[in-house]
Amino acid sequence: MFLTIDETVYEDAHQRDCARVAALLSGKGPHSRASVADQLKMTSTATSHVVSDLTERGLVTERPGTKMGRGRPPIEIALNLGRLGASVIHISSRTLLGFLLDLGGTVIEHKAVEIPASSDNAAMADAMRQLVHWLIEKCPAGMVHLGTSVAVPGVVDVKARTWLITSRWPKVRNLDIGSALTSVTPVTIVCRHLDAELDARTTREVAYRSGNTLLLHWGWGIGLSCSIGGQPLLQNGGPFGEIGHWRFNALDQRECDCGNHGCLETGAALWAMLPHLRNLWPDISEEEEPLAEQLADLPLLNIPEMAEAIKLMARSLANVCRLLFPSRVIVTGPFVANADLWDAFTSTFNTEGLIGTLELPTLIADKFSQDYVIHGACLPLLNAGLETFIRENRRAT
Repeated sequence: MFLTIDETVYEDAHQRDCARVAALLSGKGPHSRASVADQLKMTSTATSHVVSDLTERGLVTERPGTKMGRGRPPIEIALNLGRLGASVIHISSRTLLGFLLDLGGTVIEHKAVEIPASSDNAAMADAMRQLVHWLIEKCPAGMVHLGTSVAVPGVVDVKARTWLITSRWPKVRNLDIGSALTSVTPVTIVCRHLDAELDARTTREVAYRSGNTLLLHWGWGIGLSCSIGGQPLLQNGGPFGEIGHWRFNALDQRECDCGNHGCLETGAALWAMLPHLRNLWPDISEEEEPLAEQLADLPLLNIPEMAEAIKLMARSLANVCRLLFPSRVIVTGPFVANADLWDAFTSTFNTEGLIGTLELPTLIADKFSQDYVIHGACLPLLNAGLETFIRENRRAT
């Protein structure tokens, strides 16, 4: 089930029943009024009232099912996934990727817009507005567009909906995304792409809902996200997890894109390693997904700067583990696609130790998936939008 519907947020009994029915219908079918009443232990009258209400408002559809034997075929009921939708902007490399999703999390439209590295706040805000406007225009007839979620890399203040720093666009600083999009979308959510990805992973993987889980991305930039028992560590929405900007004396002569010197990223991030890689392999990409394939079989351990990066990353992660004590750490990014590098990294990390007899967490190398970011960014909008829809009494248009 893609949606996470909570019936306990409703005070009205009918609304709670509507939420329960919607939650059931969002799972595997087929369903009929009788099967809904049976599974939810509702009376036939209450079930009929709920289904009729949601059908009139366009959230539920009814149609003849498969005929079995003699008599009329049963009437099957299902969620109308096209009734509600939301848009997501996801930043990948120097591209804005726009997606329009329905209530089931299916992408029904998408568009990519390249943004030059020289772009400033005004150019970025205008590109986002145009992309959201295009996505909304693609909403099918009868779909209510709930809002837009923007998943960004770099340093972000989620609560203030402000994109503070991004190394891909040096002139984009302190961009108030909420204000920039207020004229084109009813609701704007801003999230870090790492938080959205980890939220989606914990939603899909039951094992990640126990203990603490860290998601560490080692790519163009370096950052992490953390969940406790499947829930985000921080709820206030401020900046978090920017270990790429931890400072090291050994790196204090190197200037970082953030304006400081000695940041971890200056010795380990892709943007810092790229010149060394291209000295040996000029055609190396700076885009993470194709780069992962390119790096998979290259002798990266022969590069002195890479050996230094492995040590820096292993010590940084070990220090994080002494602070958050995770049960597992998921590591993504193009570097971990190289088996020899991954073995060297895990070996170096294991020599760091934790505290006393406490054991280090399990390390999991995984491929970055854009789908995780899109679904993690969109889910809060769809859940909140469905809740608002259930509380309202307006009919379908």
